Amino acid sequence: MTTRTEARSVADLWLGQQIRQIRKKRGLSISELAKQCGMSVGLISQIERGISSPSVRMLRLLSDALDISSSKLLKFGDAPASDEKGIISRANSHPALNAPEKGIEKVIVTPQPSAGINVYRAFIEPGGSTGEELFTIERGEQVGLVLSGQLELWVEDKSFTLNPGDSFRYHSQTPHRWRNPGNTRTEVIWVVAAMPLNQARIPTA
Repeated sequence: MTTRTEARSVADLWLGQQIRQIRKKRGLSISELAKQCGMSVGLISQIERGISSPSVRMLRLLSDALDISSSKLLKFGDAPASDEKGIISRANSHPALNAPEKGIEKVIVTPQPSAGINVYRAFIEPGGSTGEELFTIERGEQVGLVLSGQLELWVEDKSFTLNPGDSFRYHSQTPHRWRNPGNTRTEVIWVVAAMPLNQARIPTA
């Protein structure tokens, strides 16, 4: 029987899983890690489950305590020019979440900060997946377009195989999971909206 994990975002979910895996490899308990970071046990637990978003400062404390580079958890791009912030995102400024144990890399291409819609380029290696568990995200909707390779998508109890040019849409709170069933790398443009798309205001001029 599949179980369901609820998180604030895919990034928070994968980041928390990486922190938990590295902590266990280091032989640290949650309380030991919390003590080294000066955080509460409850906060560390929430971060590992993806239901709390760590700040940049928290990531640095965690990476120091785990004796790893903070870029191993989240790659930060170059800072944008002051007149471009929130408007333009250059190729070398895109932050990326790399989950090598899952065979997945997600590059955030939306100019930051963004509280409404985020656009990602997802690269999924052959066999790469979110895992066997269905999971949900806190809010909003997701839309994707497969650019290359194959994507196998589960939405609740339904399974779909998507090929280049195929697109999908589902509510973030609907249990879902996905993987690359093929033998070539898959690339997907992924859009995550903080609100349902049918509630978003579309300019008429």
